[in-house]
Amino acid sequence: MLSTTNLINAQIIGGLLNDDLYKTRVKLVDEFFDRFNGKELRPDIKTDSEDAKLNNLLVLFNGEMFKSIEDSAFVEAKAFAEKVIQDSILLHYQDSIWIAKASCHGKLKGKDVVFTLYLNVENRRSKMYKWVIAKAEGSIFNLTPSLQKESIMLMPDDHETNFMSLHRITTEKDDYILNYKQKYFSVDPTTVFYAYVYAGVLDIEYVKPLEFIFYQVPGYKFTISHFERENYNAGWLINSLEKVTNEEKTEFLNYIYNK
Repeated sequence: MLSTTNLINAQIIGGLLNDDLYKTRVKLVDEFFDRFNGKELRPDIKTDSEDAKLNNLLVLFNGEMFKSIEDSAFVEAKAFAEKVIQDSILLHYQDSIWIAKASCHGKLKGKDVVFTLYLNVENRRSKMYKWVIAKAEGSIFNLTPSLQKESIMLMPDDHETNFMSLHRITTEKDDYILNYKQKYFSVDPTTVFYAYVYAGVLDIEYVKPLEFIFYQVPGYKFTISHFERENYNAGWLINSLEKVTNEEKTEFLNYIYNK
């Protein structure tokens, strides 16, 4: 059995360890920005070390990505960090080339559903911003009629009856409406998302997981996710890193910004 003195010492040591864990954890996305930009160093990195900036960037990676320092993934991460330092690359909240990807869990007409929303930062007015929904993705937004038949159509002489059939198409099964669209008309998933919410048939209950996608470093795309664990490599960390071409970057950003 621990003596009272030993118990108190254990509590003090445990408290110090927990305090260190809290200080090293990247608790907020804003804190990730500060550490990436070198505005803040992780507390256990010596400021007088010539590798301080490099090490400060490398500890922003999820350590589980690497098997060893000889691992090709670690070598690539180090090259990435060196480029960030050499080119003085910074992340800014108002950047148009970072995107939030939210995996949403909710209910559509009472049924459990999962879908993805992409969000970006948009300027409101001078130095004021907000998050806006850019894209919705998910099978629930891929509308198709439950029955497709040639006979489900507006007849070629309907114009002679003041298109009285238009009344019928709003009283039959709802999804039949897609049989009446133009041949080349495509239903945009994001518009369907807005329509579902507007009609009160879609509810978002929670978001999990959440990740952020960054294109600020030329030639690279990286994402960050949140890791909840009791060690010195926790919080918001880089969880993927890949090389991308300018064409791939432009294609994705055009997709997000509807260009």
